[in-house]
Amino acid sequence: MANEILANLLESGALSEEAGAQIKEALEAKLNEAREEITAELREEFAQKFEHDKSVIVEAMDNMLNTTIKTEMEEFKTDREALIAERVAYKKAISEHAKLLEKFIASRLATEVKELRADRAKVNENLQETKKFVVKQLSRELAEFHNDKRELVNTKVRLVAEGKNILNKTKDSFIKRSAELVENTIKNSLRSEMKNLKEDIVQAKENEFGRKVFEAFSGEFMASQLNEGTEVAKVNKKLDESANKVAELEKVIADKDADIEGAKKAQRILEDKMNRKEVLSGLLAPLGKEKATVMSDLLESVKTSNLQTAFKKYLPAVLDEKNVSTKEETQTLTEGKVTEITGDREVATHVESQSSGSDAEIIQLKKLAGLN
Repeated sequence: MANEILANLLESGALSEEAGAQIKEALEAKLNEAREEITAELREEFAQKFEHDKSVIVEAMDNMLNTTIKTEMEEFKTDREALIAERVAYKKAISEHAKLLEKFIASRLATEVKELRADRAKVNENLQETKKFVVKQLSRELAEFHNDKRELVNTKVRLVAEGKNILNKTKDSFIKRSAELVENTIKNSLRSEMKNLKEDIVQAKENEFGRKVFEAFSGEFMASQLNEGTEVAKVNKKLDESANKVAELEKVIADKDADIEGAKKAQRILEDKMNRKEVLSGLLAPLGKEKATVMSDLLESVKTSNLQTAFKKYLPAVLDEKNVSTKEETQTLTEGKVTEITGDREVATHVESQSSGSDAEIIQLKKLAGLN
């Protein structure tokens, strides 16, 4: 506002420019001083007001904190007393509950132990019955298996004996029929062959006559016209003779190799035959003639190395053995001692099953055959 008034005065010309500038400077200096004084006063006033508000706030906070802490301490004290009382009551109640729980656990444990012992006794009884049943069934199955095996061997022996008789009859009838057929066939064949032979002889005579005529003509021609060809013929003849000798020598060598191989093979066959004959003689010596024949037929298709085993297998059936089994068929079923620990008693089971038989004549024959 002062600046506007000063500007109006300058425009009106009432004041000079220098006076206006001085007045303006003085006015600005005065205004600056006034501003500084006002600022200092305001700063002092605000500082006093801040200190007053600060003291009021601190006092209010102190009162509020004291009140709150006092209230919380009272509540904490009350809660602590209640907690102590509850803990004491809990200890009293838990002691009573523990006694009841111990009684309940003891009664249930006693009941469970009794039931466990009863179940264990039942299981042991069932186990014993199961073992007896299994042993009985196994013994029965083994007996049936041995009986079936013995019946199979007996059937084979019977079939071999019967088959031999049938085979002999069939062989005789076949030989008779074959002899008649062969005789008729040979007669017819001989007649046809004799006829063909006569024709071949006539044809051969004609060919021989023609060959002689040709050779005579060829010899005469070579002697008269191509005398120099005789040397070539001689050389060719010598070459042919050499080739024939070489072929004969190779054939002789091949024949000798074949003879050597055949001799070795025959030697092996002879050794096997002698060994087989010796083994069979030793095995069949204790048997009668008829039974030895049946046994020989049974062992005919068996290898020499397996004769002993096959003889042991077929011997009871050939001798009509009923109650005695060979060593391979004799088996003993034995279960060892089984011990079970149950905690209050000891249960031991011992199961044994054994089968045996004897026959004086069969045992004597086996001893003579070297089987025992």
